[in-house]
Amino acid sequence: MVVSRAITVVLSSATSSAAAATALQLADRLLAAGHRVMIFAHGTAVDLALDDGSIADAARALVRRGVHGATLDWVVEAGATGGRKMVDGVIVGDEADLWRFVRAADVVLAPGGGQPWRVVS
Repeated sequence: MVVSRAITVVLSSATSSAAAATALQLADRLLAAGHRVMIFAHGTAVDLALDDGSIADAARALVRRGVHGATLDWVVEAGATGGRKMVDGVIVGDEADLWRFVRAADVVLAPGGGQPWRVVS
């Protein structure tokens, strides 16, 4: 029996095409396995969801899975969009969306290393 999980993927950099491709492939495989995937992109990773970007077709394919029963939420940080158009289905949001995703997740992945957010106590 497969246990469905909620996985948050935090993307902070689009500088490595290999890392970006791997993150999107992972999201695709998780969706295909029936998991809920929540993607939050900030900084240069917002470029991954650009409507006219180099990997727009891959982004559209992921969003399309949601139309066919998979559960995908993809939010990009508003401050990093620069007013550019995102792929349909990608939502412009803010850090509050990131924290909602983190709280709802069973697993949080931040490919590329580093800490994509700062916790202030």
